[in-house]
Amino acid sequence: MSKRHAFEVWVSARSEPAAEIMTGIQGEVKHMHLDADGLAARGWTDLPKDWSPPSGELWAGGYLETRAIYDSPVFRKPGEEPRTVHLGVDVFAPACTTIFAPVAGTVHSFQANNGELDYGPTIILQHDVADGLTFWTLFGHLSERSLSGLETGANIARGQQIAELGTVDVNGGWSPHLHFQIILDIGEARGDFPGVCKPSERESWSENCPSPYEFLGIALK
Repeated sequence: MSKRHAFEVWVSARSEPAAEIMTGIQGEVKHMHLDADGLAARGWTDLPKDWSPPSGELWAGGYLETRAIYDSPVFRKPGEEPRTVHLGVDVFAPACTTIFAPVAGTVHSFQANNGELDYGPTIILQHDVADGLTFWTLFGHLSERSLSGLETGANIARGQQIAELGTVDVNGGWSPHLHFQIILDIGEARGDFPGVCKPSERESWSENCPSPYEFLGIALK
């Protein structure tokens, strides 16, 4: 059984679902499209850095979406296939929105990824579930104070507050949102992990980074 299949079986069979990572995220959430058609439908050429959902709304999406917003040289090195396929889910909400751990785990690593259009402050949790399956969850685009007082190996309870969304000046230069990603094999990575891949590598990356939607209880509309 592949690690992805083992993870999906565990998600389907678990008796305790994930806690909300943001208040109101479970159930129907408005679908945010950042591919070429999604931008055109909004009259955008890029994601505005000052955009935030209307009060009381959450918008999410992006898993395996081929995104038109990745037009920076950060994602398009000369002579190489551009990295345009998103490997996590983005949840858009105002800066300082509280983030909770969806399942119990420990702090694997954390760091401020301060490059242009990077994650900004980032936390990775490790989850060792009862049937021997281990996976990791990455939380990107956080506030600077989200990293304050963290200790590697610290226990994190399901539903525990772990972070808050950062502002555009600290989160890598993006409209405030959470990048949430599941990782089945993290290798030697610490505090960082690729969140975007080349289209030709979509299948192999999706085996290591499965869909977060069912895990989080998100139904996009």
